[in-house]
Amino acid sequence: MKKTFLTITILGMLLGLLTACSTAAETDLSIPESSDLQSSDSTRITIYSPMSTSSIPVILAAAQFPEVDLVLYTNQSQANTEFLRGDADLLVSGLSVSVDLYRNGAPVQTVNSLVSGLSYLVTTGSPVTSISDLAGKSVYVPFEGSPIDEIMAYLAKENGLEWKQDIQPVYSPFDSSIDLLKQGEAEAVVLPEPSVTLVEDQPGVSISLDLFDEWNRATGSEDGYPQVVTLVNPEWADENSEFLAKFNQALENAILSIQDDPEFVIEQVKDNYKLTPEKLLKSMNRTRYSLLSGADMRDAVETYYQTIGKPLDENFTDFYFIIAY
Repeated sequence: MKKTFLTITILGMLLGLLTACSTAAETDLSIPESSDLQSSDSTRITIYSPMSTSSIPVILAAAQFPEVDLVLYTNQSQANTEFLRGDADLLVSGLSVSVDLYRNGAPVQTVNSLVSGLSYLVTTGSPVTSISDLAGKSVYVPFEGSPIDEIMAYLAKENGLEWKQDIQPVYSPFDSSIDLLKQGEAEAVVLPEPSVTLVEDQPGVSISLDLFDEWNRATGSEDGYPQVVTLVNPEWADENSEFLAKFNQALENAILSIQDDPEFVIEQVKDNYKLTPEKLLKSMNRTRYSLLSGADMRDAVETYYQTIGKPLDENFTDFYFIIAY
């Protein structure tokens, strides 16, 4: 796998920026050392994907390729670093991670978008039935400028409220927010799956709003918005476009399998997770999968950023790897 001087020099700069951009809740499972992942066979393809239900289609798709090694990671910053230095050929991560990497000069492109909804407003006490019910309340979100922060600001505006004025964000890592929620000290927290499923049985906790539904209601869409994407190094992608086309098709087939027979899918993937099969099924059913590639992916990403008032400029022309069929 190719390494470039640019990749090495930007690692230090990006490390602090991207630490907080994880789309998945942390567990105590650590990523293997990169030396353990490398194969002497240069035809091997390594995919890093988060330890969350976002990765279920990736697990199913990767199993279709004997040359693929799949690593489920819990440390976003470490996964970014190892991908940039060439230890992983594909990195499945949050859209915001890919945008930040690209904006900071990293050699990355997006191949697809595969998740369009996984975040929920979780509350204590009386359930919230609309964004407007949050007026005068505080809402815990992971960090300022995060995708959740951006979405809540947009949804507040669409419901006639001002984010940071009518609704007060409290910036707190997911783990800290979850602890406060369990203690009844956080009134409202926005969480992604599988964290939502892990806290729903706590006394007094309610899953109040699905941000997928709130986005669709505000925009008139039915498809949510792109949240989890697959990243590649452009040079590697050019040399492996045939594999990427097949991988996209395998992901699409995997998503159809999830829709057609979710219980069977859970049996196939359950050994990769510490959740019970019952909780894993709940979490998977709350995760909205939708495979977009090519021009459809590009249009969805650009529409999302345009809608939230942060349009991508002309420098993002090469942000997308469009496979020529």
